[in-house]
Amino acid sequence: MTRSIASATQTKLAANQIFVADLIELQLSTTQYLTTTNLDITYDSLTAPDAGNNTYLAQGQFLSYGNIIESADLRINSIDMEFTAVDLTTIGLLLNNNFIDKRVVIYRVILGNDYTFEADDVWMLFDGNITAYGIKETGETATVTITVASQFADFMRTSGRKSNPASQNIHFANDRGMDFSPQIVKDIKWGKA
Repeated sequence: MTRSIASATQTKLAANQIFVADLIELQLSTTQYLTTTNLDITYDSLTAPDAGNNTYLAQGQFLSYGNIIESADLRINSIDMEFTAVDLTTIGLLLNNNFIDKRVVIYRVILGNDYTFEADDVWMLFDGNITAYGIKETGETATVTITVASQFADFMRTSGRKSNPASQNIHFANDRGMDFSPQIVKDIKWGKA
């Protein structure tokens, strides 16, 4: 994907020291705003479900995420994001929310020496939905891993209702109108006979 970089951002990137932070939006029932820096960052993203500035917290829960690969091909990209599970905050956040298919957005921001930035210094790295999670425990630590896949993860999924008894009974529990739908009927004349 071609990106244009503002001249002020190019100046920051050409400096001897570069300060980079990631801003993470976990859009659960209550959106969580996290950052990888050692201090909170305020930013108004276009993807946040609420309007106005949000504070991305330097919380120490977020550990890392996998490599983000961009390509010109249409394909399903996914990353694993790791959080510490030593503090039960992250586990509670996932277990107490319906988290599958919730949106996760990652931004990267180039900060100045004084941790300031302009809107041109921020760009979206990844946008996807949570597809799975897992908890790993060892004798010393525990981590929560969530898998986030790009928006094309369920591109081939057929949505809507199906003409079978199970799908019909979800909406109409005692209806038997689709009980015989699996039987093949070859003599249906469609259109004019």
